[in-house]
Amino acid sequence: MRLQEHFKAAPGLLITALIAFIALNCLGIWQLHRLRWKEQLIADMARTEAMPPLPATVLLAQAKPQWRSAVLPSCHVDPGHILYMHGEVAGTPGYRALTACPTAAGSDMLVDLGFVTDRGQARVPDFVPVGRLRPVDKPSVFAPVNTPAAGDWYTRSTVDMGRALGAVLRPDFFLVLDLKASHLDGAGLQQGPLTAPLPNRHLEYAVTWFSLAWIMAGIVFVMVRQRAVAKINP
Repeated sequence: MRLQEHFKAAPGLLITALIAFIALNCLGIWQLHRLRWKEQLIADMARTEAMPPLPATVLLAQAKPQWRSAVLPSCHVDPGHILYMHGEVAGTPGYRALTACPTAAGSDMLVDLGFVTDRGQARVPDFVPVGRLRPVDKPSVFAPVNTPAAGDWYTRSTVDMGRALGAVLRPDFFLVLDLKASHLDGAGLQQGPLTAPLPNRHLEYAVTWFSLAWIMAGIVFVMVRQRAVAKINP
C-alpha cells in the first residue's frame, strides 16, 4: 500500500503523531545530555574529595569552586544568630542550623552548621569552619515560602537570611560544615551530607522517552493501515 494512501486515510492523526514522535525523541536526547553532565559532576565531586581544604577566598577566585573543601577564618556564633531551616537526615525530620561566618575578603558566607532535631539545640563555641563549598540553589516552585517573622525557613535565601542574621551574605555559595574537621563534635549537631545527593537515572529516562516514541509510532502505523484498508475494501 502506498504512503499516499496511508496519509489520505488519517492525515490529522499522522501529523499529530509525527509532532509527538519528534518531541519524545528530543526529550530522550535531552536526557542523554543530562546523563553526560551528571556523570561529569559526580566524577568532579569524587575527584575533589581527596583534596585538602584551601582558604575560601582562594577557591572563590577559581572558575569552579563548588564542592571543594574550604576553610574560613575563625567564627564567633551567638546562639541568637542561628537560623533553623526545616529539613531531614535519613528520614528523620528536624532542622538545618544555619549562621553567618566572615570570609577573609571581608564579606560573610552562609554556613550550614549541621542537623538538629529541635530548634535552639545548637551550641557552637568559637571555631574555624572547614567544609564543602556548595552553590546556592534556586528554590523549587514546590517549596513552601519562607516566613522570616515566624522563624520558619524552608530554603536558603541569602537575602532574607542575611537580614535575619544582620549580615550581607554571598549570594553564590554557602559552606556545609565538616564537623570533624572543624572540631565541633558534641556541639548538639549531627553531620549532614557534605555534598548534595546526586541520583543519576537519566539513562532510564532517555530509554523511556525513546521507547514511548517508537511504541506510539507502531500503534499509529497499525491504526492508519487499518483505516486505509477499510477505505479500499469497505
